Amino acid sequence: MQMVTRNLRFYFVAVGLLALWVGVWGYFIPTKVDQAIPWLVPPLHARFLGAMYLSGTAFMIAGVFSQKYFEVKIMVPMIAIWTGMLFIVSLFYLGEFDYSRTQVWIWFGAYFIYPAIAIWVAWTHRNLNEKGNGSSIPNWMKTYVLIQGIIVTLLALLLLFFPAMMVNNWPWKITPLLAQIYSAPFLSYGIGSLLISRMERWDEVRVVLIGTFVFAFGVFIASLIHRDLFSFANISAWVWFGGFAIASAMLGWMTQVSVRDRGAKSS
Repeated sequence: MQMVTRNLRFYFVAVGLLALWVGVWGYFIPTKVDQAIPWLVPPLHARFLGAMYLSGTAFMIAGVFSQKYFEVKIMVPMIAIWTGMLFIVSLFYLGEFDYSRTQVWIWFGAYFIYPAIAIWVAWTHRNLNEKGNGSSIPNWMKTYVLIQGIIVTLLALLLLFFPAMMVNNWPWKITPLLAQIYSAPFLSYGIGSLLISRMERWDEVRVVLIGTFVFAFGVFIASLIHRDLFSFANISAWVWFGGFAIASAMLGWMTQVSVRDRGAKSS
């Protein structure tokens, strides 16, 4: 049985600390989010990014406390997708960065090193086919995350390749840069959901469910805080709130089932 190594835990801690730093500034001190990222963005944008990074923190905490590699095998490629895409997207907007700021160099350094390590870890474990021993995931739940994965992956690809179109159809005002920045975590969540739909046991998906729920619920609450910025005459606002309400409820329920299953197995 392949275990989560000490070095991999150190890696999760390093990724988690950066995610926590950005998440706290973005979600709880949004007017000063540029203390953690290269740009100052409006509070709704900051809290949206904050929710993403707090979910990243949740992923890493859950990863640190995992024992077996199959518990984190979905999360590792998700890290590679998220951080690697942020690095690649940033290369197309080099003129948007103020290179006199430390945050810029941390941004480029982290998003070069983190995906490289995640890709190496995923590659070295590519032939590992160990399965969990928890309770089985019901088929209807796997169908739900499959649908969620398809929708979120499609959204991410539209943000990445058609940012101008998405700027015009987003439920609140964004720029092409932010559209493509947002595509990175959305693609990570989408691929993660597709991978969950292929798993059989709760202990294989628990870590990813925890982090994805934190994201969905965090975005839903942030959107409620800034609901005055949404135009409910636009169907995209209803899709936004409805989608995140459903995702928060479903992922929250699945998370507590997966955690309860772990407790039952350990008792």
